[in-house]
Amino acid sequence: MPFDSEMTVAAGDETLFTSQASGSIRGYISVYSPSALFVGKKDPAIASADMATDMMRQHRQALEEWVAVQKQQYDQEIAGKDILEQRQWLIDNPRSLFASEILANLASHTPRRNSLGWHRENVSLFPGYVAFLSEEDALWFAGPDGQRVIDLVDAARRGTSQSILAAQVEAQGPYKLFSDEEIRRLRKSGLSSDLIAAMIRSGTQPAAQPDTTASLATSPRASQQETLAALLIPDNSGEYMSPWTSDGVLAEWVDKAINAKMGSAVGSAAGAYAAQKALNNVPFIGGFLGSKVGKEVGRTAAISASGGMDYIRQTSDQSFRSLDDMARYLKTVHASSSNFQDAIKAADAIYPGLMQSLASAE
Repeated sequence: MPFDSEMTVAAGDETLFTSQASGSIRGYISVYSPSALFVGKKDPAIASADMATDMMRQHRQALEEWVAVQKQQYDQEIAGKDILEQRQWLIDNPRSLFASEILANLASHTPRRNSLGWHRENVSLFPGYVAFLSEEDALWFAGPDGQRVIDLVDAARRGTSQSILAAQVEAQGPYKLFSDEEIRRLRKSGLSSDLIAAMIRSGTQPAAQPDTTASLATSPRASQQETLAALLIPDNSGEYMSPWTSDGVLAEWVDKAINAKMGSAVGSAAGAYAAQKALNNVPFIGGFLGSKVGKEVGRTAAISASGGMDYIRQTSDQSFRSLDDMARYLKTVHASSSNFQDAIKAADAIYPGLMQSLASAE
């Protein structure tokens, strides 16, 4: 039985490296004449484990060789370059494995004059640059493209009505929950309290408005139900799919993930073992790729085991705008379900951070 294995390293939608390996498992039979005589491997699980280990070794070796070549090229080409030359090199080599090193250099070599302009220029060139900014500088780049905080400051200074800006950002968001110090800095930059409040509210749906045709007493329970209803999107248009359907049963993608146990969905003992190895022992070496890449590979494998992102969305009829909304709703509505833990583990593999949000949900 022949098997093929492929390992891919990707950054966003771009494939940086691909390694392919192959292996096979020989079947076995038993003949009684007069005692049992086994021909071939006695235990297919051992055979599949040996084969998967060999394929992972091939992947590791190929990856190490590729990283070594990338590192040598990077060291040779970047040696002696000043910060502007490094930036130009990154513009010319956007897929470099060591792009993060240059981005970190750009963020740490901020000019004394017009530092914000330096950051804006770099953000326009490299969207990932924001991740390397200090918390203080990153504040100005919170929000969606075209309406980041710094864009709103510019618009307000040009005379655009802040009431109009508030309506726009509340509809487009999200931004973040600003600290008291950040609010003080935003106010100092010229943004109004109403605009800042709209930024904080962005990305959330207001609670249902009371019916103006009748006056009805609202019980605490009804109020809670309205709050929960505001958290939930009654279709699959949100960013985060609900593990439960509107009928109160687990979505098909959750059942698939639980039954697959993040590996057996590959369809064979060899595939299950290889998938488990890919999740638990990602063969990234040194500090070149980092834990974030490893986590993303694990998430990719989890999505695959759940049927793929399109399947997850197609088999969901409820969704949420944020992990916090999902956590609050699920904790209130489904925490007593017998399959709650399994469903949350499956969902957390697809949407990392859900368990953390659950821990802090009220």
